[in-house]
Amino acid sequence: MKREMNEQSNNMETNNKTIIQSVIDFIFGHKYYINIVNTRGTTKCEASSFIFRSREEAKAHRNILAQTRTYIHVETVSFRSYREYGK
Repeated sequence: MKREMNEQSNNMETNNKTIIQSVIDFIFGHKYYINIVNTRGTTKCEASSFIFRSREEAKAHRNILAQTRTYIHVETVSFRSYREYGK
């Protein structure tokens, strides 16, 4: 019985975090990441054509860019939007 109550309280905590995150997303918008890249040999910097839902996805893309000879990763930028991308 006590174990069930602990599991329920743990579930409530995770549900509260989800509700809080949902409220933050509703007020401020969803958080996304985009990589800024530089074309090698030029001074042209631009946003890559991919929008990522997590910093880990953006980091994986940055690692792929490091293997190419065309682009140099400049930075990863986070932004918020009310529009849902990648759903």
